[in-house]
Amino acid sequence: MERLFLLVALVVAMLTGTGPALAQVAPPAGASPADRCALAASILEQLPPAPKGVASATPPATPAAAPPTSYADEVATGRGIEISAGTISGDTRLGATFIGEMAGDLPGVLIASTNYTPPSPGPGVTNNIVGGEWALCGPWGTVFGTFTSGKVQWNADESLADIAVGMSVLGGSVNGVPVSGGNGTFGGILDHRPLAQRLPPTVSGALQLQTSGAPTTGLVLPGTGGPSLVLPAVALLLVPVLLVSLLQRFSAGS
Repeated sequence: MERLFLLVALVVAMLTGTGPALAQVAPPAGASPADRCALAASILEQLPPAPKGVASATPPATPAAAPPTSYADEVATGRGIEISAGTISGDTRLGATFIGEMAGDLPGVLIASTNYTPPSPGPGVTNNIVGGEWALCGPWGTVFGTFTSGKVQWNADESLADIAVGMSVLGGSVNGVPVSGGNGTFGGILDHRPLAQRLPPTVSGALQLQTSGAPTTGLVLPGTGGPSLVLPAVALLLVPVLLVSLLQRFSAGS
């Protein structure tokens, strides 16, 4: 585990521009929602804090003993970044991955990998969401699911994009209450301007979830075509591969 923590520290150093090159994380498939969130939390813990005097979009909430079935969260100010531009297969980009610290009804860590087409942004381009997976974890529990639809609409100089995506809830639990289904949305802004300083793109926005509470059988995400994140159990065996991937720069069209 010590070597895993050192690896995460290297990821953070390069993502925040303190390393020799801006890198992207391209971990292997097979992680559970909890493992995906653990990696995201490790990275977020080492990022610079939000600017002084700037509060989180929504103060973290203490979960209730009997949770409602509707939840609203927002990405805390300055705490959402892209950690992988994903890979291109034909006319689709697979596994563009983002992490964010969430504040609101379900405070914690969100990690999301999206698939979209056409595979590259551009001035005035609309990227259509065609799949992907997400997980949200906190002291209250874990919920996870897939992306079902949506658009990322770029402005005239490809610096900012409006995000509007639809989500399905596949399972998890909130305060010990099982969750087996539901839906949600995420709306926000993707900002590519940090790329000019060799820093990762940032993301901000609001998450809305509506869940149902029938029992669920497990917390393993189905395959959705994009890369999942690293399992701690196999991370130590893949350190050389990950170190090579850390030396890759974000492509200009990420």
